Amino acid sequence: MTKVVDNSKKDYHCKLAANMNNLLDFLKNNSSWIKDISTIIFTGTGTLIAILSYRRAKSTIFQPKRTEVAKIQAQILTDFLTTFTTDGNSLDRSIDYLNIFMYNVDIILRDYNLSDIEKISEKYAEYEQNIAGWFQFLENEDYKFILVEGSIKDYDRLIFESNHRERQKYYERDAKKGIFDVHRIFFTKKYSQFHEKLRDLSNNPFLPNEIQKVANQIGENMTVNLHYKLKSILSKLIEETYKALNDTETSDYEVLSETF
Repeated sequence: MTKVVDNSKKDYHCKLAANMNNLLDFLKNNSSWIKDISTIIFTGTGTLIAILSYRRAKSTIFQPKRTEVAKIQAQILTDFLTTFTTDGNSLDRSIDYLNIFMYNVDIILRDYNLSDIEKISEKYAEYEQNIAGWFQFLENEDYKFILVEGSIKDYDRLIFESNHRERQKYYERDAKKGIFDVHRIFFTKKYSQFHEKLRDLSNNPFLPNEIQKVANQIGENMTVNLHYKLKSILSKLIEETYKALNDTETSDYEVLSETF
């Protein structure tokens, strides 16, 4: 029995793979909802106010009273600020928002079979080095989740490579229905370190309530940024990428490819 090979389909996938990176760059740079990552994804206003609040608290609350408790308070606060806001750093950078965004983009596109990350690549090695775990959302809720500690290799072993074909079919069915859910958000070791220090700060019995409230507010902002803002943007990115790739199956493909 002669086996017929569909070369046109093979050529299509080759072209699609060749243009994938350019297509993603095009979406990131030209989509109206992601023109300015610094303002749309993670607004720095809240953390900037937090820094100013810390410094103001140090000068107005601690300085008038040169007691031992006040000195301890000042030292705790100074140590925290020195750790995260010196040598050109800021709280936003210490939280590692940019890497979190880039890592999650690559991983979610891979989950939906819209991209790939080779295990022998430098990118995969970087992710293995920096990823500390992920928030696994329950019933597609933003704030109901399980925190899982583990590397990208752990994720691949436990989820991505487990029942791979069934999971792939699940994503394909959802995509065809226009459903682009984000089931998890990955976070980095740098993010985890900052969150741990921030939690210690907010629970430190030596610090006044005003400072603890600021620390709690930063923590709440971090949760909103990852669980709501980033999650929403990833969902939109998947949707636009899927639609763009789906359009390549029509005559519009040649027009789209000429853009690059």
